[in-house]
Amino acid sequence: MIRRMAYVWAGTLSLLAGCAAHWDVDSFEDPAANVAARQTYFWKGGEFGIPGLLDPKTVALATSQLRGAVTTELGRKGYSEIDTAAAADMIVSFQVAGSQKFVQSDEKRIGAPSATTVLSPSEIQPPPASSVPREMRMREGAVLVFIDDRASGRLIWRGMVTSETRRGSTEQGVQLITEMAREIAKEVPARTGARK
Repeated sequence: MIRRMAYVWAGTLSLLAGCAAHWDVDSFEDPAANVAARQTYFWKGGEFGIPGLLDPKTVALATSQLRGAVTTELGRKGYSEIDTAAAADMIVSFQVAGSQKFVQSDEKRIGAPSATTVLSPSEIQPPPASSVPREMRMREGAVLVFIDDRASGRLIWRGMVTSETRRGSTEQGVQLITEMAREIAKEVPARTGARK
């Protein structure tokens, strides 16, 4: 658990700018684990560590969509989902972590004095309250997918994507983390002998 939290904090601190259609996946594979030689996995689920209270309906929607994205990609890689952890080769889980901060908006203010006026010594005067830069809420987050060896409980594969966004509804947030999870699952090694 400590190792996983370290990955979450590392992901939150090393964020990529912008909301894009493709993300770079930071992945780790235990070379001794031979993930591609395995066949079955059990979906354990995961948890959300996001500021503010998420209502249960949003959590359920996000969990369902994230699971669908990951299991679809694992199916394409040749792995089979089974409904009992004891019979599975691997245990698959996820974690979504996030934070928010406020930054100065980079939008130009209407009626703000020009730079040459402000920098002229004879023109220096305190700005009116209406010209103080506005703040904008920025969200930062990471989606992680973990694959553990079922027998030992050891982490054998981990993928992580980080992102930074400035605007967006709850629905857009759910879509964003779903796409991030899909990109991560695409990086899981294909099963040996599986059709592509």
